[in-house]
Amino acid sequence: MMLVMVAGHDTSAILITSLMRLFANDPAVYAAVLQEQEEIAKGKQRGEFLTWEDLAKMFPPIFGGFRKALKDIEYGRYVIPEGWQIFWVASMTHMDDTIFSEPSKFDPSKFENQASIPPYCYVPFGAGPRICPGNEFARIETLVAIHYLITHFKWKLLCSDNFFSRNPTSFPSKGLPVQITPKKIL
Repeated sequence: MMLVMVAGHDTSAILITSLMRLFANDPAVYAAVLQEQEEIAKGKQRGEFLTWEDLAKMFPPIFGGFRKALKDIEYGRYVIPEGWQIFWVASMTHMDDTIFSEPSKFDPSKFENQASIPPYCYVPFGAGPRICPGNEFARIETLVAIHYLITHFKWKLLCSDNFFSRNPTSFPSKGLPVQITPKKIL
């Protein structure tokens, strides 16, 4: 039960925190996302809700998970025996330059053509029978929050610490103190 509660709350909160930190630290990314979200907002009537088509881009909030080797696996020069627990790290494939060119560059469009990505290489919410049951809710929650944050507010970090800790999910080691200022909405 604890895992369900952590997965249901912490992943969305961590993703939103990471995005706010990214936007504060990288003005070019902030500007690109702001432009994209303002274009979405321009196509809406005052008070009109976002649609699924409006919510198109994201990056992974989870760190990974354990899997059991169903048979002996040779990886590199090592053999992982059947029955051993393997810890899978989601971001390792997301940051693999043999799969994605310039993996550390923020470019959500690299995930748009799913057919060009090898199976199980883009897995922000897991995959297969063990995919996160709340992934659609988390996507919507995160994307709506970011849309409204970036179109209604500006913020700056009040702490220069860029370190993340893990327990069991990642979080800024000193929190994410920010100064938030409302934008003038037309």
